[in-house]
Amino acid sequence: MRDRLLELQQRVKEAELSKEENGHVEPSSQGEEVAIKQQAVIFEKEPIVESILNDVQRIQDEINELEEDIMKFSQQQKTLVSTMRRFSVIKKENNITRDIKIRAEHIHKRLEAMSKEVKQTGADNGLTSTVTRIQHTQHIMLFKQFQKAMSQYNGTLVGKQEKCKQFIIRQLEVAGKEVREEEVDEMMVQGKWEVFNENIINEVKITKSQLSEIEQRHKELMNLESQMRDLRELFLEIYMQVELQGDQVNNIEANVIHTQDYIQQSNEKFKLAVRYKKQHPCKVMCCCCFPCCK
Repeated sequence: MRDRLLELQQRVKEAELSKEENGHVEPSSQGEEVAIKQQAVIFEKEPIVESILNDVQRIQDEINELEEDIMKFSQQQKTLVSTMRRFSVIKKENNITRDIKIRAEHIHKRLEAMSKEVKQTGADNGLTSTVTRIQHTQHIMLFKQFQKAMSQYNGTLVGKQEKCKQFIIRQLEVAGKEVREEEVDEMMVQGKWEVFNENIINEVKITKSQLSEIEQRHKELMNLESQMRDLRELFLEIYMQVELQGDQVNNIEANVIHTQDYIQQSNEKFKLAVRYKKQHPCKVMCCCCFPCCK
């Protein structure tokens, strides 16, 4: 028995062209007309997926730009010198961190809005629908990328904070004053130099330039503490969402791996079928009148 699917499709196209030319629809084809209308509704929904993917692309572009700025900021902190930097440089750095914070909050709000859209799409089209699964998967991947970028930024701030503390400790040790790291932490929290000694300048031989550098590092520490306080709430929200979505991300990765396995198995079966077809050409014909089928 030969495959007549192509012939059937050709006949359908010819029938549709004939109907358009005659300008009327036969009564016997009312059922087919309903089916065609139903398919048209499905095609009208395709722009929804396109709109979702466009929104995903815009958010991903914003996250990529944020990642680039965080990477540049991290590279700048690796070249942190042990001398006092100019106030203009520090002010420029503060503007960068403020800009990163504003953009991170904006991206986080967009991801939250997208999460609500996923729930609404699931309620309208079903949790197992293609649109819902596409939107849900894209949201998880975007959030994972955003979480990775913010973790890197947080690590950079913590590293810079540690460098500033170590610089203060070294400068005081050079001046003849041994200071523990806990005392530096207390100084950073209280913002008072008296935690070391009320007469620290008179007690140790410290120059004005050394004191100026230490004070500058202290200001940087206080500024860093303020930045980390501003980001703490955002980090907590990200952490909570990571905990909630961790299992979902693992399930998606597992499904992707299983899908790849299924594709590999299907390819192998197709190869076997093609090989079997070439080796047994007579068995493709299903008519019992042929002697080769007996």
